[in-house]
Amino acid sequence: MATRERLGGTAGNALLTSATAAVLTALLVSIGITILHMRGLVTAHMLLGMVLIPPIVLKLASTGYRFVRYYTRSPTYREKGPPQPALRLLAPLLVAATIAVFATGVLLLAAGHKAGTLLEIHKVSFIVWGALFGVHFLAYIPRVIRSLSGAWRATRHDAVPGGGLRAVLVASAVGGGVALAVLLLPAMHGWRA
Repeated sequence: MATRERLGGTAGNALLTSATAAVLTALLVSIGITILHMRGLVTAHMLLGMVLIPPIVLKLASTGYRFVRYYTRSPTYREKGPPQPALRLLAPLLVAATIAVFATGVLLLAAGHKAGTLLEIHKVSFIVWGALFGVHFLAYIPRVIRSLSGAWRATRHDAVPGGGLRAVLVASAVGGGVALAVLLLPAMHGWRA
């Protein structure tokens, strides 16, 4: 219990989720730009896709942790309450679509060329993901803004414990994504459209 309080408990988990969401939003906008001119930016698209993987894993871990704590009847997480019913129904679909988009993207990179059926699955899963993500984004962006602006304005005395660890986790996820992208850069350069 004391360790959880040093890490911020439910408020710390919410801040980790919000900080990761902010980073993901910036990266997703960047990868969205590459879609507008895919032929000229296919390497950038793949590079950003690889950078996105660890922050997505971190976001799934932070929300998954809240999910597990809520359904294992943790009093603090039960008090915080579940997401709205529609968003609870949307979550498994969004997770599945996210996994489909990134799994097919990684498989396309591994294939080394544009594979017909795999590319179609990647495109369709992206369209499904985009619709689901749009709803998710619009529902949660006010909470993310409130959460992060509150943390930014908090005095040292009022700050949610565990801020340093949250910063390290988010920075490590981005750094891990950059390392993954750099490691796979030769495969990206060798990829044939």
